[in-house]
Amino acid sequence: MTNPYTILGVSQDANKSEIMKAQMFAMKNKEFPLQIIAVAAKQLLDPSKRLAADFMFPAKIKVKRIKPIQCDLKHKEINTDSLNKNAFNSLK
Repeated sequence: MTNPYTILGVSQDANKSEIMKAQMFAMKNKEFPLQIIAVAAKQLLDPSKRLAADFMFPAKIKVKRIKPIQCDLKHKEINTDSLNKNAFNSLK
């Protein structure tokens, strides 16, 4: 299965009219065989087949890496014995 988005030269958020225009443009350029162009356009116009194409050919998303936060806070030690006694006393 070839990527219909690259065949037609459209993005994944293209609407029906953009797909139809891209199909006509691709047929004029004849970069791909007409049958492959027709199948790609048909695939993108059918909602269930388009969902399958979106799953098989996900868009490349540029993600900015987040720098880790430097934390200079000193943590206070917690006395767990007092917590356990208080928890046990609350059950009585």
